Amino acid sequence: MNEYRVTMSRPSYAQLIILLVPAAFLVAYLGVCALLRLVDLELPLWLKIVWSAYIVIMLHVSTMGLLGALWLDVPIERMSFGLGKRWLQTNIGTIPVSFGIPLGGWVKFAGDELPRAGLRRVGLELSGCAVLVVFAAVTWRQHASYDVLALWQQFFEGALSPFGFAQVLLADLGRYLGGLDELSVLAAVSFGMAALNLLPVPMLNGGNAIMHLVSSTVYPLTDRSLEWLFRVGLFIIFPAYGSWLLALLFLAYNSWAA
Repeated sequence: MNEYRVTMSRPSYAQLIILLVPAAFLVAYLGVCALLRLVDLELPLWLKIVWSAYIVIMLHVSTMGLLGALWLDVPIERMSFGLGKRWLQTNIGTIPVSFGIPLGGWVKFAGDELPRAGLRRVGLELSGCAVLVVFAAVTWRQHASYDVLALWQQFFEGALSPFGFAQVLLADLGRYLGGLDELSVLAAVSFGMAALNLLPVPMLNGGNAIMHLVSSTVYPLTDRSLEWLFRVGLFIIFPAYGSWLLALLFLAYNSWAA
């Protein structure tokens, strides 16, 4: 990691070039869909969802990274589009960037110099989700519901019943997304990922924003308090995500067996 600190440059507007990455993936996604339509073919729905999720992750992470660099003047040490094993590492606009499995992403700022509290930190935590919601609102070509609370309720109810209620939700979601064009699928994924990241749970943007807001306006949270809150977030989020992964595997097995 030291090599990145040595070569790291101060934030500059030249780093906006990082936005070309999600733009390039978006152009490629729409281009492939258009070419397939010319020969009466179509991308499988699962591939549309995965591709869309990758674009959304890139946009989310890029927004937070650039806002932290250009608004808070904190250099970006590293940025990752995806988790797990990296299949590509490169430098883009002086920013070391890695690409992994499209299940999430993160940005690390130099020496953890971000302010621990304050309204600007709250704004940074919410910035990526705000961009995703705006993107979904602009690109969704059909009447859509933006009921975040209903989505949160379905997320936890499905997690509690991966072989029951989650299967019903996944079947309904598949039918809904199957009737959308590729841009609307991207918009739906964008809104869904923004809504889940806004959950008021530590580790996620919504929970982090609440913690920093409380620290700056009500009661300063100690390092120990923050550590325990993150543990609570891990205890809530990891089992829920694991349950949904189990539900998806069960659905895939049933589809294959049928």
